[in-house]
Amino acid sequence: MTQQLPDFEALQHSVKPEDFETDPLPGWAGVATLFGAPATSMSQVDVGTNGWVVSGVPFDATASSRPGAAEGPRAIRQASLVFSSYLTSLGEWRMLDTRSGHTFRYRAPKVADAGDLHVYPTNTVRTFQAVAAESRRLSQAAPHLIFLNGDHSATFPTFAGFRAGRLDGGAERVGFINIDHHFDFGNWSTLHGPLYHGSNSRRISELPGVRAEDIAFVGVGDVTKYDQFRGLLEQGFHVVPGVQILKEGAATALRPVIEHLGERCDTVYVSLDIDVLDSAVSTGTGHVTMGGIDTGALLDIYEELRALPVGAVDIAEVAPRYDPSGSTAQIAAHLLFNFLFRTESAASGLAPWSDGGAGGPRGDR
Repeated sequence: MTQQLPDFEALQHSVKPEDFETDPLPGWAGVATLFGAPATSMSQVDVGTNGWVVSGVPFDATASSRPGAAEGPRAIRQASLVFSSYLTSLGEWRMLDTRSGHTFRYRAPKVADAGDLHVYPTNTVRTFQAVAAESRRLSQAAPHLIFLNGDHSATFPTFAGFRAGRLDGGAERVGFINIDHHFDFGNWSTLHGPLYHGSNSRRISELPGVRAEDIAFVGVGDVTKYDQFRGLLEQGFHVVPGVQILKEGAATALRPVIEHLGERCDTVYVSLDIDVLDSAVSTGTGHVTMGGIDTGALLDIYEELRALPVGAVDIAEVAPRYDPSGSTAQIAAHLLFNFLFRTESAASGLAPWSDGGAGGPRGDR
């Protein structure tokens, strides 16, 4: 039997464009801003007293292994669109996280995407000047910042600019947490000189007024120089290896860091190098990681960070060309979504999770 075609002439006149305005788009459609947030310019930032402004730094000129992280900011934005309808479809409900046993609600702080900061692919110093200056401007204009960085070298100028903006506003101490498989505390690269993806933490520690005890290395798991590791501990830097988090749980392993930075710092900047995850989980990055943490541990880390006055977060080293599945960019987007939009987290009290929550090895919280 031949199926009769609908009368499209009649159909198109039976609706108005307004009938479709509130319907969600599929994850591959829409303008690629983070979570579909409205685009803005740095000169017109307005996210209220508790909102977030997003900017990208598509720069990977200091890559030493596999370039491609400059493509990360766009990939994360595109991947995030799949979550853009969650707030409207699930925001009215009390939710249960069946991994942790915690209940929460989705909230909707105002988010705006200011696009990408200026980069100069063959001029690292010029790039860092521009990124630091523009990050400072954003830090003065918005209460919270998100940076979608290319290679991890970009964290030096985004942190420097964010910190300068906060100092302009009266802050005295700005903490720094580096979630990374590596320390990134190198001093010099034969390929790149003093500014490269492996020196960002050292350069941050050298900024005037930055204290070693306000810097934490979380998730480290690669080999490093023995004398350097011992020196970091002796100087007062906090070090929480990935294996400690996996063994003790994020809540126990991070408690000293959370308490110290929470008591002493006016605000905290959190930087994530996606290679803190084992490459079996996250292939889309420039450095192949063996022995990294898993995504559950990373979620737990960010749950603990909610106790801190976090003023800025960044995600670096997402290189989508090495991950045809797109899962690495999805992981980055999902992590940001959870951190920004979950609120009112509490133990559910339901029987399967009655002995714990998200913080321990599968429990102590």
